[in-house]
Amino acid sequence: MSMSGDELFAAGRFDEAMAAYRRVLAQDPGNAEARMGLDAILERARTTQPNAGLRELLLQAYADEGANWDAVGWGAANQIVVGWPHDNDLLKLAADPLLLEFLKKSLNRDAALERKLLALRRAAAEALLATDAPPPEVVALAEALAEQAWLNEYVWPDDATVPDGPASAMFRPSAAPRAEVVEERRLASEIPEIAPIVDAVSQSVAAMYEANPYPRWTHLARRPMVDVRAALMRDFPHAQTVDFGSGPLQVLMPGAGTGQHPLTVASSYANAQVTGVDLSRASLAYGKRMAGRYGIDNIEFLRGDILDLSKLGRTFDHAECVGVLHHMADPRAGLLAIVSVLRPGAFLRLGLYGESARSIVVKARRDIEAARLPSTLDGLREFRRKVMTGEWRRLRALTDWEDFWSASLLRDLCFHVQEHRFTVSRVRSLLEGSGLKFLGFEFNVGASQRADAGAGPLALYASRFRNEPTLSDLASWEQLEREKSGLFPGYAFVCQKE
Repeated sequence: MSMSGDELFAAGRFDEAMAAYRRVLAQDPGNAEARMGLDAILERARTTQPNAGLRELLLQAYADEGANWDAVGWGAANQIVVGWPHDNDLLKLAADPLLLEFLKKSLNRDAALERKLLALRRAAAEALLATDAPPPEVVALAEALAEQAWLNEYVWPDDATVPDGPASAMFRPSAAPRAEVVEERRLASEIPEIAPIVDAVSQSVAAMYEANPYPRWTHLARRPMVDVRAALMRDFPHAQTVDFGSGPLQVLMPGAGTGQHPLTVASSYANAQVTGVDLSRASLAYGKRMAGRYGIDNIEFLRGDILDLSKLGRTFDHAECVGVLHHMADPRAGLLAIVSVLRPGAFLRLGLYGESARSIVVKARRDIEAARLPSTLDGLREFRRKVMTGEWRRLRALTDWEDFWSASLLRDLCFHVQEHRFTVSRVRSLLEGSGLKFLGFEFNVGASQRADAGAGPLALYASRFRNEPTLSDLASWEQLEREKSGLFPGYAFVCQKE
């Protein structure tokens, strides 16, 4: 029997896995599993010379609304850099379809490519300003660069010498708001509220996300339909089996943000009804607009504080709260508020910052405070300048972080008004007496890391604690972390309400 694409991927046989995924997609273009697998390979694909076959696969991915454009953007950036003309010919670059697709659909996260794009932006602006009838190819390139500026929320440096007009869209937002923004403002006023937000830290966090809804995303990648409770029971067979009946699975998403995670859940969890709650109307309106765009109607968005969840007057069968509790004044109070609205047997998926992994972010926050950089767009730009030029050399590694590359991402990463960081010991303290049973950590974050699932920390635990097959003893994990401080990039884990 031939191996599947996933099996070949896990074995590190990526060329063969790519061929297997392509065969499946040729027969079934809507196959989500094959699309995810192929995108994961394109995400990590790197060559030192242009590769025509790879470029064609990347273009096909950009033509597929179900592809993961964030993921394939990494491979596309590599192909654009290695294929960049030595003479920086403007018309040659303007005729590159992969460059145009990348600029319009993927946020650039490559420092070398950013330098090239900044020079290209300047050249395109000069070409537009030099004549009343610029070549249509240059106009199309300028429009693509303007879309990239929208995607990164104008975090690239402005140039005051470029006057307002067609060229300035590559540098700064237009005075007239985009249609999406107009729609979001209307939707924001229609979002129901659980209760007024009174907690001081929650008010500060809300104000931050009103100014910079997080994250700005452009499309929803296709995902295979999954029975999430059955999947979690397979992953954590020591969990308690609870039958919630045949009705829709009531899913709570506290800290819904701009809706990317909740809408992924709503579109890929079988028979689910999702409730997304967030402090920011602007963020929720973004999510509500995207729900309309994708025709996802099994979701509702509510404005409110996690601390007020009990005021909903209902309970939930499942909850996912990733990247949220560490931004609360008291993460444990937030956790207990979530637990209070879960039915016994409900699963809760959590994600928390790790102390060790964010040591460079702690340094950045100190430097930002010492330099008195504001969390404005100009402050974000100045911070990036200091990091990317090497003036703040000790922070240069931040350019390897995905969240360095847009205004809302960077503000969330280094300028957040409230942040807690955890260790296994602190996770253990957080959960004690909460009414939750810790089931285990999840390490396979992101499709491109599927080959590492079951390896690394999990294999280390299994070899060290052979008499504990559930991999769920936090005291043992605490011991491993003391021995190897970089064991966790962060903490993603699953609990069950007792």
